[in-house]
Amino acid sequence: MDATIIILTKNAGKNFFPLLERLSCQKFDGDYEVLVIDSGSTDGTKEVAKRYPVKMVEINPEEFHHGKTRNLGAGLSSGRILVYITQDALPLHDDWLQELTDELKEPDVAMVVGRQIPWQDAKPPEKFFYRYYFPERRIEVVRNASDYYRDNMFISNVNSAIRREVWQGFRFLEDVVLGEDKEMARRILLAGWKIIYRPDAAVYHSHDFDLWSIFRRCIDSGMAMSQGINVPRSKNWVIQRLGYFVKEVRYIVARKGWLKWLPYSVAYEAVKVSGTALGWINGKFL
Repeated sequence: MDATIIILTKNAGKNFFPLLERLSCQKFDGDYEVLVIDSGSTDGTKEVAKRYPVKMVEINPEEFHHGKTRNLGAGLSSGRILVYITQDALPLHDDWLQELTDELKEPDVAMVVGRQIPWQDAKPPEKFFYRYYFPERRIEVVRNASDYYRDNMFISNVNSAIRREVWQGFRFLEDVVLGEDKEMARRILLAGWKIIYRPDAAVYHSHDFDLWSIFRRCIDSGMAMSQGINVPRSKNWVIQRLGYFVKEVRYIVARKGWLKWLPYSVAYEAVKVSGTALGWINGKFL
């Protein structure tokens, strides 16, 4: 098998059917399979999966872990290329798989990650986030970036492909709260491999979390930082964050009818910063 597309699911919702439909008709120069690992869906996700020629594995909800379950998927797959896509993403077109895996033909390329484009109904702060961190140009990831985490935000298991032998040599950590994708990518880069960002291998993906959910997610991010994962390296991190927020405000103000979103944008960024700080403190000292 040339490639295995691995999807982790739990109550995938209405977008799961179009995802499987799009994956079933990819124009790919090779053979590929789809592997679904479900951790306790009760909304019909498993029934939808059974309509398609996918391999499905079920695990208990308490067994799920971002790194551990992705390692499980890799171990159960047959492909020489491991392709990860999340249940709430959707490739823009039928050439997605080919474009995401093409550059793995180069012997020094270990991983390729694709662009994420927010859904049309995403909130303005979310739209700006993806506009800012997922550019339209191809990028070869720099090994010694001053701020590896922020400079390479696009490295994500939402939309990525990795050589099987590279996964076998590095594997995802199974004891980190969050950020298993960027953590493994850092080790891959340090070993001398290349990682490519391909904007044409794009998927629709964004979240519609409320502020409380964002706060809780950022606590996990802060916990990961306390474990040494995704820690900002730049001494000017605070200045960078302020600069990001200023650009976000300009982005919102420049668009007709979006001025009403400014108070939400302020709350959105405040929640992210405070949640991350609380998570870091909790993980570091408690």
